[in-house]
Amino acid sequence: MEKEIKNLEKKWRVERSEIIRRLLDKAIKELRILDALEQLATHKISLGKVAEEVGVSIWDMIALAKEKKIDWIGLSPEDIERDLEIIKKLK
Repeated sequence: MEKEIKNLEKKWRVERSEIIRRLLDKAIKELRILDALEQLATHKISLGKVAEEVGVSIWDMIALAKEKKIDWIGLSPEDIERDLEIIKKLK
């Protein structure tokens, strides 16, 4: 790890403290996203709320959920069939 930090110091031309701050900032954001995706997968929180808490757009959150193959809608095939039947009756 020490060697990697030294390499980054040379590459980015910044002090060690700045590198560590940037790395921590990125790691914290990634952990927040992983936690949010876990909550989304268990349907404890809505897509919009997750995006708001993490600080990304809804579209970005949808892309992340798709990437991780997370069913954020939470509808079963039966739910979808029932909804389609309701829509047909309303027409």
